[in-house]
Amino acid sequence: MRIRVAAGLPALLLLAACSSAPERRPALGEAYIGPLELDLRQALAARAPVVEKLRHGDRVEIIARRRRFYRIRTAKGSEGWVDGRQLLAPADLAQLRRLAERAARAPSQGRATVLDPLNVHTAPHRQAPSFRRLEPGKHADVIAYERVPRRPYEPRSLITARIANGGAQGAGRQAAKRRGGKQPAEPLAPVPAPPLPPNWLELSRTALPRQEPSAAKQSAAPPGPASPPAIDEWALVRLPDGTAGWVLARMLYLDIPDEVAQYAERARIAACFRLGETRSGGREKAVWLWAAQSQRMADFDFDSLRIFVWSTRRQRYETSFIERNLKGWLPLELRQDGGGVRGFEVVVQEKNGALVRRQYAIQPGLYRARVVARTPASRPASWLDPRGEAPPPTSEAPKARGWRERVRDWIGAVRSRLSR
Repeated sequence: MRIRVAAGLPALLLLAACSSAPERRPALGEAYIGPLELDLRQALAARAPVVEKLRHGDRVEIIARRRRFYRIRTAKGSEGWVDGRQLLAPADLAQLRRLAERAARAPSQGRATVLDPLNVHTAPHRQAPSFRRLEPGKHADVIAYERVPRRPYEPRSLITARIANGGAQGAGRQAAKRRGGKQPAEPLAPVPAPPLPPNWLELSRTALPRQEPSAAKQSAAPPGPASPPAIDEWALVRLPDGTAGWVLARMLYLDIPDEVAQYAERARIAACFRLGETRSGGREKAVWLWAAQSQRMADFDFDSLRIFVWSTRRQRYETSFIERNLKGWLPLELRQDGGGVRGFEVVVQEKNGALVRRQYAIQPGLYRARVVARTPASRPASWLDPRGEAPPPTSEAPKARGWRERVRDWIGAVRSRLSR
């Protein structure tokens, strides 16, 4: 008998240990880690111990919430607190992957680099999770630009109303079980409020502080219109690993030689392309085409096009083609064949207001461009639209150019040649 009791004692101890284990909290939702690295802390404190280090894309379960902080559970079973702005909903992660797929099919507008480490965000917002980092000396392809108002970052909700209500009902059922299975008593009928006294208006009055006449007039003046929010210009970049994200455009520098970039005249080079090479003294010097923007926060991407070639006589870069006072939108697409670049296409707004797609032909050897065709077009779709749908094309056809417009263009071309 004593042997049987001794043999069953370990099993009883094991059952007691299992019964005293903490109850696993139910999951209120799921999310994914947004930044490249994230520390899971044991408590809501900046210096709380780190429970686990998480990586971008790791799936976690939401088990509690306190304001904008979430208590999560990882795949290893660790629990801790993180900032809710650093989490991605399943729809956000799917949208980020679709953005990378769209960017992979889009033409590059130039290779860019940075002087300091630059965070790549999942959305065009400073507080959005940064899931990649562009280091100095590394390059990324610029795809597009977007101008976004600077507003507070509001991430997607991670706990749906259905799950939250279900969790509340489950908590109520568990509380009822702890009370011995008794249901809570029915709420008492509301007691009607007492009637207001006859002199309730006099009792509600408060003594106002005495104001000077000028201060009283100033307080009575209607408030002025609210100032518009600041606007940040963001660039969509495609990284070497195939991912795509958003960076501040002013922190990027397109990979173009300084002897060409010095002619920017305080304008921002939005796109640059290498058209070919010319030989000078046994060396090959690249021919560059760029689209530049001299107007800050305009609703279009560039206002000038320019081609630079190396002058063997003056030993410097000079302009072979220039066109100013444009309203154009990227992407700028090159037309190539087996012999190299033969031209390019871009959407611009004509002087009559119609949007057209201009086709430029480049003269071989001289690298001078001229318009050879115009077709009706529409403004390129915004990259912030998850559907990627373009607005309906305009039905307005470009008007025929009269002799005055042709003479004005001819005079402008002569002036640009004389100014070189």
